[in-house]
Amino acid sequence: MSASPAWPEPPQLIEGVRLRLRRTMPDDAATLFALVDDTEVMRYLDWPHPTGVPETRVHLQAVDERWARGQEHQYLVVRKADGVALGTIAFRPRGHTADFGYVFGRAHWGQGYGTEAARLLVGWLQRQRVLVRLWATCDADNAASARVLQAAGLLQEALMRRASVRPNLGGAIRDTLLFAWVREEGSPS
Repeated sequence: MSASPAWPEPPQLIEGVRLRLRRTMPDDAATLFALVDDTEVMRYLDWPHPTGVPETRVHLQAVDERWARGQEHQYLVVRKADGVALGTIAFRPRGHTADFGYVFGRAHWGQGYGTEAARLLVGWLQRQRVLVRLWATCDADNAASARVLQAAGLLQEALMRRASVRPNLGGAIRDTLLFAWVREEGSPS
């Protein structure tokens, strides 16, 4: 493969069958905080449990600035039938690679929403000629997240021993699974 082309501007909205991914805005702070203000939701994440809506707003303002700079693109995952926010999913482009992650409110677990949102985002990313490698990680004990990543078309590449700090598990250093999708040489761009 030759030098990578530039990343295109991501869409503000990605539509699926049941879900809509729309760009997060600072005004989504109360909605997002309500989804993540749960010990079980935050358990395996590698950022600390937010303290409230103001902290969540600061986070979303920073994400908005990173979107403008092309560094991070975060979407609110919304159920199309009733407009209920279910979680967020984001990707961070870096040259010919990108990584992504997601979080969903506990009331929305086990209903296929994480898989559908991941497939929507992964599908859009795979259509970008610049992308050669897409990757994501999850805690080695987070079997549900591992299933979502596999269902989205990523393959487990590694068990990275003692690779991630989980602040919501008391700062424990934990094993992490690495999943990836790679565009093979000669495959369509």
